[in-house]
Amino acid sequence: MPNRPECFFFELTSPEMADMIACLHHGKVEVFSTGDAAQPLASPSLQQLAVVHERHANPRIVSVTRGRTSAELCYAVDSRGGTNVFAQVPGTGREQQLFHGADTRLSDLDFSPADEALACTVAGDRGTSAIGVLSDDGKGMRTVTEGDVIDRAPRWMPGGRAEIVYSSAGIGRTKAGKAVGRAPFALHRLRFSDSSVEVLMSDAQYDYVAAVPLSDGLLYALRRDYEGAPQGSAFAVVSRAFRGLFSGNAGPRPVFGRGHDLVRITPKGSELVARDVLAFDVANSGDVVYSSQRGLFRISARQASLQPLASLESVEQLVIYW
Repeated sequence: MPNRPECFFFELTSPEMADMIACLHHGKVEVFSTGDAAQPLASPSLQQLAVVHERHANPRIVSVTRGRTSAELCYAVDSRGGTNVFAQVPGTGREQQLFHGADTRLSDLDFSPADEALACTVAGDRGTSAIGVLSDDGKGMRTVTEGDVIDRAPRWMPGGRAEIVYSSAGIGRTKAGKAVGRAPFALHRLRFSDSSVEVLMSDAQYDYVAAVPLSDGLLYALRRDYEGAPQGSAFAVVSRAFRGLFSGNAGPRPVFGRGHDLVRITPKGSELVARDVLAFDVANSGDVVYSSQRGLFRISARQASLQPLASLESVEQLVIYW
């Protein structure tokens, strides 16, 4: 592995987004606009599942993303029977079921209106996971990566380019098939036009996860020191891989207390934006919103200032939507 990280860069887009933010917090979603108090997203299906499965499991929302139309959100509800994906304009209480996956575990949703498709993480066997894609009506579910790897956190490239950026790490196993470790997480890009995969960021000293590409020359991601190859079962390998970052049955539930460095990557290199970050998103305007143990904060692209947004602590995932 070279001493310097390998990087690849993208093209800038400029459309603005409104100050509407959805936060995944302890299996529920809180939504708010800047200056307003957060309000819970009411999911009739989640409430119904909680009644049906209350003695056996705790149904919870495991991921949220911007939706297909203005003000809409899509979210994945995980329960004993699998994962369902719903769409709703918060405040209406009216859900549309987009996907029902019996015995299928999905997480890390990301919707692209330009590509008219939803990307996600699909839990596999023996601690593996793959990137999945389904159309905006929830049909045609297919996995687009494979192997003895942990592929997670897909994010569409902007502009309808049919390209996805995601995190990937290989799993090390004994001859008997027991998982004994994993490689560092690197950022990859998958082009659907020719099914090619490129490494965008790789460093033997770091895990790079949760990328948000804004353009050909601008990429944000979370970075943390690579801890080496942990010993133990496949479950232990996966649970250490994304501790404190992802939630739900498709992956480990977060163990708060240790965040990541949020970095901004340009052709000039990596720049530290914030420390101890648990989750983040970036508006097309360049404003960064992130969560930590202390609450939610915004870094304005124009003023380079830090603005407290909410006291909602330890948010597992957040998304800026319009």
